[in-house]
Amino acid sequence: MDTLAVSLPDDLRRRFEALAGQTGKSLDECLLLAVQEFVETWERHLDDVHQIDEHEARAVLKAANE
Repeated sequence: MDTLAVSLPDDLRRRFEALAGQTGKSLDECLLLAVQEFVETWERHLDDVHQIDEHEARAVLKAANE
């Protein structure tokens, strides 16, 4: 597994640490979960957008000749 450094604003880090403590998870576990959720959500979203673009019928307007 590769290591990735993340810089967080102080307030976000404090909130993150508090949530990790409340859930009983380590910071590493929480970061891994957050990244997994981000990747899965955006992969699914972009796949959905691609499917719509590929399969959605669209009306095409043509300019009238003068």
